[in-house]
Amino acid sequence: MSRFKYAPRAIVAAWIGFAAGLSAPPEARSQPGPDPIADQESIFIDGETFNIVRGQTMPGAAAATRDLGGRDQRPGVIIRRSGDQLYIMGAPFLIERVGPRGPGSQVDADEQLNRIRIRYEPPKNPEHQELYERLKENQVLETVKEILAPLRLPEPGLLIKTMGCDGMINSWYNNGDPGDAGPTVHMCYELLQNIINITPAEEVRPNVTQHDAITGQFMFWTLHETGHAVFDIYQVPLFGREEDAADLFAAYIMLHFGKDQARRWVEGAAYTSDEFMADVPWGKNYASVHGLPEQRFYNLICLAYGADPATFADVTGDMANMLTKHGALPKRRADDCNYEFQSMDRAFKTQIRPHLDLEMAKRVFDTAWFPVPLRRPDPPSPSLAGVPGP
Repeated sequence: MSRFKYAPRAIVAAWIGFAAGLSAPPEARSQPGPDPIADQESIFIDGETFNIVRGQTMPGAAAATRDLGGRDQRPGVIIRRSGDQLYIMGAPFLIERVGPRGPGSQVDADEQLNRIRIRYEPPKNPEHQELYERLKENQVLETVKEILAPLRLPEPGLLIKTMGCDGMINSWYNNGDPGDAGPTVHMCYELLQNIINITPAEEVRPNVTQHDAITGQFMFWTLHETGHAVFDIYQVPLFGREEDAADLFAAYIMLHFGKDQARRWVEGAAYTSDEFMADVPWGKNYASVHGLPEQRFYNLICLAYGADPATFADVTGDMANMLTKHGALPKRRADDCNYEFQSMDRAFKTQIRPHLDLEMAKRVFDTAWFPVPLRRPDPPSPSLAGVPGP
């Protein structure tokens, strides 16, 4: 039960970074207010009169903040008035530095990009040599680095590497392995090769090519492991299994890459990765921390359908029945998919969006990534995200 009463339609803010609009020039956004907020002080913005009232400091304010669900909003938040409404827009486009310059100093876009580090480790299995060379030649990890650049990461950032895994088809995230220098996403060449091997040569879905399906799977698994990294680095609280949350994180990000690109990637991944998931050792293990392949399939297409029923209309009805061994998304599930998406959307915007550079994220989502590679004179072979397969 709340200890305080407050007026309807009012918004209480404990920290305010900027009051300017998102389009304000950098010099305007960077100017501090005339009177900084004192420790344990608060600001009340009346949602009807738009008057700003300072709250007095009081003993026990930290506990009250926790009881009211207060969240750390470093390096600040933007509160914007539009007509008769108030909006919390998220954090300003500054990045808190954890390092020699001390908290509060800014990190420019180049340094932000460099917080994502990549490494192609030479394969242990000679059969993966060509895959390794194609990945490097087509700068696949460099592209992933650009896609993830909007994440405002504390030092030492995040390492993403491809590596040989002694025959294990897998990918994983951890923080603290010797030689990794901090948070690391590991992508096995065995996994990447298996993605190529299990993807059919013909169209996976209408207007979803083999290339789309391979790219979609690659992006899904890379973003899935990045989801684990994000939860760890930002200490995001989770209800339920972290593996399910990482699946939803990956799908949510993929759904923002423009309708056509998102549809091709999401459907390409959904309608091929279920076979991949069943093929790995934990695929049919009821005691696994992972959901069963069929459950993960339906969770993915449900989130997509809930986000955009028009674009993903073909995951329901007779067309879907003809195209997948799992059948169409059942109506009883489809009817709740918008609610499922809205729940994920609220969670992402609350817990993760404050850690994004929104201007950079918009440029990333507006870009077409991994174009279809030019075919060589040899007979066409599967490709991984623009990388001709062996």
